[in-house]
Amino acid sequence: MKKKSNKKRSAAQLDQQKRFALAMSFLSPLKSILADGYKFLAKRKKRLVYPFNLALSHVLNMAIAEEEEGPFVDPEKVWLSDGTLPGVLVSDIVEETGRILVSYDSFSSFCAWDDHVKLIAYQVKEGVAIRSQRLALRSEKQVALDIPPSLLGKELLLYIVCCERDGIKYARSQYLGTYLIK
Repeated sequence: MKKKSNKKRSAAQLDQQKRFALAMSFLSPLKSILADGYKFLAKRKKRLVYPFNLALSHVLNMAIAEEEEGPFVDPEKVWLSDGTLPGVLVSDIVEETGRILVSYDSFSSFCAWDDHVKLIAYQVKEGVAIRSQRLALRSEKQVALDIPPSLLGKELLLYIVCCERDGIKYARSQYLGTYLIK
């Protein structure tokens, strides 16, 4: 059993502790999505690394910004997946009643027509993340996400993720912005 230390924590330690808690609270609702999006990279490491820990490391190093009020997570710099697969080029985002529709183009010849494209909406305050239920292929050039009534009228962070049909290799996720779907 570890003995409790009598030493006071330094300001830098307390700051790092805040940053870690902030990153954990942001990523925890996304755990299943991160497990898929980082599993290929985790397997490529020489030692045992969990996909969630790779995402956490990225957020701690790249996605936490400072303001006068303190640190905050910059959602634009958060990656829900990472890998070598080419992503898509988003051309249009249409907000419909209870639904969001994203049109995209494939900008690489190094990808397959049957790669899967997923749309993910994340409501940070409630800690709820949803993903598109209907399978969208890269060749369809469009993916839709039905927003449940409990999330209508609330700010949603929107991300798009691409993966191979077998779900092993992923592209780096893209942040599409914050949307309020009515």
